[in-house]
Amino acid sequence: MGQIENAITMEVIIRKAVPSDAKPVASVLNSVILEARYTALTNTFTAEEERDFIKGLCPRSAMFVAEVGNQIVGIQVIEPDGLARYTDSMQHVATIGTWIDANFRGHQIGRSLAEASFTFAKTENFEKVSIQVLADNTRALRFYGNLGFEQIGVAKKHVKFEDRFCDVFYLEKFLTDGS
Repeated sequence: MGQIENAITMEVIIRKAVPSDAKPVASVLNSVILEARYTALTNTFTAEEERDFIKGLCPRSAMFVAEVGNQIVGIQVIEPDGLARYTDSMQHVATIGTWIDANFRGHQIGRSLAEASFTFAKTENFEKVSIQVLADNTRALRFYGNLGFEQIGVAKKHVKFEDRFCDVFYLEKFLTDGS
């Protein structure tokens, strides 16, 4: 049975990452980076760097992993907005990022990761989640749109790859029904 068939027939387990997950987490992340079309990230990560990242997550941050057949096939990170460390006025905003192994995309793994992240976000009193998505990443735009994210703006030529510029769309999702 191939990996894609396994994703359909096997149970997907979502859990928080632990430092010993660093090597497979780096493998998933790096596989997406090396595709050079779905993320602004261009430099790959070592297992040690990922271990340090996981160990360094603050109490209001989490990395969730998706396991299929004891193999990590997806990761999602949710953490406070970068400005939250400098001001109380941004404590309600989280950012999110998702990376799924190419062989396991399209099987609701991202949605399962997002459900865990949104539940975590609510327990940490986040009211809004935001993300930046490359404008030509139609797959991610559809994924986040299906999760209820709305596009709120565009940054022109925000990402510069070696041979081209890319616009970035800003998306947000409110976790509360109040304004």
